[in-house]
Amino acid sequence: MGRRRGFFAELQHQAAVAQRERERAQAAAVREQLRAQREAERAFNAAQRAMAAAAKADARAAAEAEREAKRLHIAAQESKVAAMNAHLEMQLEEIDSILEATLKVDDYVDLEKLRKSASHPPFESKYLAPISSPAPIQVPPEPVFVQPEARKGLSALTGKKKHAASVAAARAAFEEQHRQWQAYSASIPMRQLEQLTAHTAAEEQRLQHLASDRSQYDKECQARQAEVDAANAELDTLIHNFQAGKQEAVTEYVGIVFGNSVYPDSFPWGVDYEYDQESRELRVSLTFPQPSALPTVRQYKYVKAKDEITESLQTVKEQRDRYSSVVENMVLRTLHEVWESDRDGKIDSISLAGGVAHIDPATGQEAFTPLIAVAVDRTTFCAIDLTRVTPAETLKYLKAVVSKNPHALAGIDTSAGVRGH
Repeated sequence: MGRRRGFFAELQHQAAVAQRERERAQAAAVREQLRAQREAERAFNAAQRAMAAAAKADARAAAEAEREAKRLHIAAQESKVAAMNAHLEMQLEEIDSILEATLKVDDYVDLEKLRKSASHPPFESKYLAPISSPAPIQVPPEPVFVQPEARKGLSALTGKKKHAASVAAARAAFEEQHRQWQAYSASIPMRQLEQLTAHTAAEEQRLQHLASDRSQYDKECQARQAEVDAANAELDTLIHNFQAGKQEAVTEYVGIVFGNSVYPDSFPWGVDYEYDQESRELRVSLTFPQPSALPTVRQYKYVKAKDEITESLQTVKEQRDRYSSVVENMVLRTLHEVWESDRDGKIDSISLAGGVAHIDPATGQEAFTPLIAVAVDRTTFCAIDLTRVTPAETLKYLKAVVSKNPHALAGIDTSAGVRGH
């Protein structure tokens, strides 16, 4: 059972869970658990290496290698047990400090701090950079005719015809080269125009793609902004209605407060609630975890003689006492969280009923067994110093009706309602 958290309550719940995980990461018990786990892994790996060495060793060294492997195996098992006990200690500490944990924080929620702002990624596009202009086509240097040198000496007397022929050939080659140069030079303006036209077209296409990417980016930004604006408009409505003491707004605010209430992992619980504007009373229904959800082990131990890990269980009395403490502390924690958060004094009284959802062993059907009922006004509860009380005595003082044996799911009579007791 449990009311489905609203939008703002879910945001607060996720933030609270993240904060709890950060705090747990710094806790001594967690550090010890991680250290023990690392030691167990190192010892296990060393044992494996030693066993492999024992298998490869010659006959004379085999006995020593086997002894070393056994020693490392024992060390690995002991480290594993240390890690298991550290984890168990952390679990029990979290369960036993359910009430203490909430007294260390301020449960008030400043609704203005839930206001959102849009966060937009930087605009990116592969078309951002302009296309580089092509290097201009240059006119090559004009060819210059170089006349072959005339022969000298005796060969000059007999080589006039050959020289004239070489000059004529050189002249013809030059004229052809010059003709090609002229043709190429004459084509450059058109080639430059084609080059410019192609570059302009490519740049225009790039700008079109860039504009398309920008348009898509703007749409995405507008969608994000619209989502934020809608959430903030919803928050404005909530703040306005809460200040006016309207029933739905006060109920939603309480949901945000409960969203901040983070219980231990693997600790199923639920809460349902409704504010009555006319009587200014908050009605709360708590669902406690089943007794089986709590650890029953007191300690783990490694028995060398049997090479096995054993566990010693908590006594039945210890289990009963711890579960009764859970019920008492969850009730006081819930009352405290509501009134510490209600600085504006919207809630004058709280009627709270709590129980356990389970399978009835007699019928096999789903059942809900009520274990506690209490009704209290603000003035009475806020005069209590929860840092110095015994929870069971506090509930007696508040005239709560409490199961004589919550651990055994011994229910209370709720036929007269919470305020009928």
